[in-house]
Amino acid sequence: MAHMKDDALEEDEENLDPLSPLFNDEYSQSSEFRVKPKITLGSVDVPTFCVRFDYNDKYIAAAKGDGTIQIYNLFTGKMSYICNEHMENPMPTTIIRWRPI
Repeated sequence: MAHMKDDALEEDEENLDPLSPLFNDEYSQSSEFRVKPKITLGSVDVPTFCVRFDYNDKYIAAAKGDGTIQIYNLFTGKMSYICNEHMENPMPTTIIRWRPI
């Protein structure tokens, strides 16, 4: 019974009108504005499960599927540190946190 309610909710959400006339396919296709990444951090060869900014927003840490934690400097766009690089039995790192100062 609950499954039928979920399907009905999904159908209702698909039929909703946009919040604004600016949010429709016609506007987005004809828009002059394009979003381009400023920098690309890392590669897509290994999945990333979690990312966290440090307290000063200078670094971002990425928890990777091969068990590594890659830490990038956001000002330079380069990897500053890598943790767990040579694990004997690598397992995915799924969550990370920065320690308080």
